[in-house]
Amino acid sequence: MNIVKQIATAVMILAAGAAQAQTADEIIQKHIDAIGGKKWDNIHSMKMSGGLSVQGMEVSMSQTVEDNKGMRMDLSILGNNCYTIITPKEGWVYMPIQPGMDKVTPMTEDELKMSQYKLNVRGVQIADKSLISKSDYLGIDSVNGVACYKVKVADKGGNLQTAYFDTKNYYLVRSESLVKIQDQEQEMGIDFSNFKTLPEGITMAMVWGTPQGDVTLKSIEVNKKYDDAIFKPGK
Repeated sequence: MNIVKQIATAVMILAAGAAQAQTADEIIQKHIDAIGGKKWDNIHSMKMSGGLSVQGMEVSMSQTVEDNKGMRMDLSILGNNCYTIITPKEGWVYMPIQPGMDKVTPMTEDELKMSQYKLNVRGVQIADKSLISKSDYLGIDSVNGVACYKVKVADKGGNLQTAYFDTKNYYLVRSESLVKIQDQEQEMGIDFSNFKTLPEGITMAMVWGTPQGDVTLKSIEVNKKYDDAIFKPGK
């Protein structure tokens, strides 16, 4: 970053910090209002479909969530169909592209507990305060040149994330959390952009920037009914 950009960023952060102090709870509530507020109460299921480009390889993906019933993520990689399924009582992973994962593997009790937030269509969006056990305001920071309120959020499953909300529109533009990959904890950062308001009145990011590449959502289907069979392995 050159000196001009450094100065511009510093001025922007100072200007944002000069605004009236807010609590973490107030920031989260303004975020919820900005992305649809109570209209999220009418959302009971969601299917997001899109793709990811990794080192020139195209990966198609879809994630289906039915509130408090099941979550299923499907990936198609080099002709292999992979999936992760989570329900209130059980979870499974099938990743034949990875050594030792060519059979359906049940989740451990801890893995299942920490994944329960994924059963709520509003969980990833931080659009449901009932999922939050604690939140702390950490001050003003900058994400890709955007001044953001920085808030640490703990959910009731024990997951921690640091959320960055745009000071102008309160959209969530970045989330940082610890995830377990092959029994090792790694920090995962996701940048959210290209926000779109759906016909149902809720606003979502259509591009999720990850270390592996950008996930671009092509479609979001809301409030469809799904066969219980999709939340069982082998289906």
